[in-house]
Amino acid sequence: MFTEQQEKWLKRVEDLFLRYGIKSISMDDVARELGISKKTLYQFVDSKDDLVVRVLQRHIADEKAQCEQMFRNAGNAVEEMFIVMENNAQMLQQMKTNIVYDLQKYHRDAWEMMRDFQQNFLYGLVSKNLERGIKEGLYRNDFDVDIVTKLHIAMSFQLFDEDMFPQNHYPKETLFHEFLMHYLYGIVSDKGLQLLKAKLS
Repeated sequence: MFTEQQEKWLKRVEDLFLRYGIKSISMDDVARELGISKKTLYQFVDSKDDLVVRVLQRHIADEKAQCEQMFRNAGNAVEEMFIVMENNAQMLQQMKTNIVYDLQKYHRDAWEMMRDFQQNFLYGLVSKNLERGIKEGLYRNDFDVDIVTKLHIAMSFQLFDEDMFPQNHYPKETLFHEFLMHYLYGIVSDKGLQLLKAKLS
């Protein structure tokens, strides 16, 4: 979809957005970061909106590939969730909490793309993990997979609500860890609980 050079540019712009938020970064900042003129930048993208969409497209493609690779390497459903936790810890440490707000308020096309990713790919990932855990006897078999999947996804996005969880009081990696522990303890079977305790010890 993108040339190798464009991939590198988009990754650097994504890093900028993660560190400083989207709204605070201007196209001048982007051109300066990439070491190119604004004219060259506008040959690649039509607007800042277009740039945000392209950054998100690259991010989502990368996220899908990483998730699929990680899940292939997991020995069981609980291990899958630990891999997700470890993978997200580093990103959350460097991520400005207003990213989600900026997408919702200022970049609707990109936000709709994120919602589609959330409601389709992430939904599939979480529901498959639940079904795998039930088959392995690590998760309880007495809950509604569809409802628990949607609860998990909805709650994960609440972690970025600055009013509820201001970053100066709630470090994102701690918040994400507590969220996943709360989620796992709610779904594991007795067998899964033993495995979970062993993973945490």
